[in-house]
Amino acid sequence: MLLMEKVAMLTRRNETFALAMIIESKGSTPRHVGKMIVYRDGTIEGTVGGGLAEHYIIEDSVKAIQNGQSKTVEYKLNKQAKDGIEMNCGGTLRVFIEVYTSRPELVIAGAGHLGSALAKLADFLELPYCIVDDRLGFCTKERFPNASNLFVNEDIGKALQAANLNEKSYVIIVTKDGDDRVLKTALQFPIAYVGMVASKRKVIRIFEKLKSQGVRQELLEQVHSPIGLEMGSETTEEIAISIIGEIIKVSKEKKPIKVKQLSR
Repeated sequence: MLLMEKVAMLTRRNETFALAMIIESKGSTPRHVGKMIVYRDGTIEGTVGGGLAEHYIIEDSVKAIQNGQSKTVEYKLNKQAKDGIEMNCGGTLRVFIEVYTSRPELVIAGAGHLGSALAKLADFLELPYCIVDDRLGFCTKERFPNASNLFVNEDIGKALQAANLNEKSYVIIVTKDGDDRVLKTALQFPIAYVGMVASKRKVIRIFEKLKSQGVRQELLEQVHSPIGLEMGSETTEEIAISIIGEIIKVSKEKKPIKVKQLSR
């Protein structure tokens, strides 16, 4: 597979990575052209010349991924030069490091009116999402034609488990009557975000119930509830906007909230 074909494939799969490209080369350098994919763990595909210069480019690419920002970096391949690296080539490389960040993957637990409004907004923003519910008549392709998946089970906790939650998952809990089961299940996975639509009284009741079932307080403290940005939302559509707004905000932070796995 050609390198740019791999970039296209990774983008379709909503992966996070960087593409390092030589954009200018002066004097003696290992290569004058080259592209290299760099992953979060520092593994690579392709090359920009190998050796020490490539080592520095990989390091800078990993840092760029962590910061979520593309950048251009210049390397002086001359150990005698100020700010030069320990090489004898003598040339200069300018490299553009383009960061491809994954978009939030919404897991909408609840296929009712608010779930439908969230799905329509996700469609508009081109955010990938799946729907989880315990009602076969609500969780349908007709109601959610653009959902990546529909997970239905009369035990909504099992339906959520089938969604394969991971560090890209942003779980939005808007169920009919299964908030506690969905939240307990969600907190068993290293997800990026979990939020629940509920009154303060309901939140207290659910949290006390889950603590009695062994869920740690430190996990519950990471739950967003009340959910969404504070903007005086009243209509279903306004509430959906406030929720997606909060998720976009959290996803842009350098250290998004991670929910640790439950002790078993």
